[in-house]
Amino acid sequence: MIHFDNIKEYNRFNGYNDPKKDLIDVVKYEDCKSLRLLCDGLTSDFYMMAFKRNMTDLNWYGNTEFDTTSAFLYFIKPNQIHSWNIDKRWEGYHILISPILLRDYNIDFSFFQYDINEALFLTNDEQNRIENLYVQILEEYQKDNYDMALLLAYCNLIFTYIGKCYKRQFETRQPLYNKLVLEFKKLLNDYYLNGQQGIPNVHYFSDKLHLSTNYFGDLIKYNTGKTPSEIIQDKIISEAKKHLETSNRTVGEIGYDLGFEYPTYFTRFFKKHTGMTPTTYRENKASR
Repeated sequence: MIHFDNIKEYNRFNGYNDPKKDLIDVVKYEDCKSLRLLCDGLTSDFYMMAFKRNMTDLNWYGNTEFDTTSAFLYFIKPNQIHSWNIDKRWEGYHILISPILLRDYNIDFSFFQYDINEALFLTNDEQNRIENLYVQILEEYQKDNYDMALLLAYCNLIFTYIGKCYKRQFETRQPLYNKLVLEFKKLLNDYYLNGQQGIPNVHYFSDKLHLSTNYFGDLIKYNTGKTPSEIIQDKIISEAKKHLETSNRTVGEIGYDLGFEYPTYFTRFFKKHTGMTPTTYRENKASR
């Protein structure tokens, strides 16, 4: 596995032109004469935001029956493995940017942590808007006296628009994502039926569904109005109430079975979400 900690070496390996700065680079693929068409795997210290057209093997990027265009956009995060094997050059742009710049300019979006196979497939209108923004960024970047603050402002504008486009994609793929929501809830039910140990967490379910944690969280929130964490918490409370109402076991034993290491943690959690302690809840139910 090859790792790159500077943009210049990364670019030379992949057939891109040398960057103007150490922490950011803007590339138009049509300007590069010898793009590398095969790579078994590389990582870098940078984020990449790539907008591509005319790519082969779109299924690898998450193309589905609900997507009707070959133009798409994806992110690669630092230390994420990226490999490819295509038979012809692609077109488009990418921005390679250091996490240092994003932190300095307070730029952060959930989709920065999406996997490559969770790409955004663009409509014709979205493609035109995205490409126009890349053109503006490239024009600014190519100036001898370019303004870094303006470059990052353009990036932030693209990121904001991408967030809107992902919401459109969630809506377009709703039949597919409704199945994922149902599968998530089934896995959550099975978690307790099968006697799993520990409190269930979001990563456990996103991993089961082969999705990045952020993409999983965003699509669940879009389709249900609740985050996965909120749905998990609701399930824990539901299970807790059931056991408190139908079992003679102690509060500590019930809490332990639900994944809480100490009774105080369970009591605190239950009270936070119901307004009363488990003991009070049980007493109120018993007196009715």
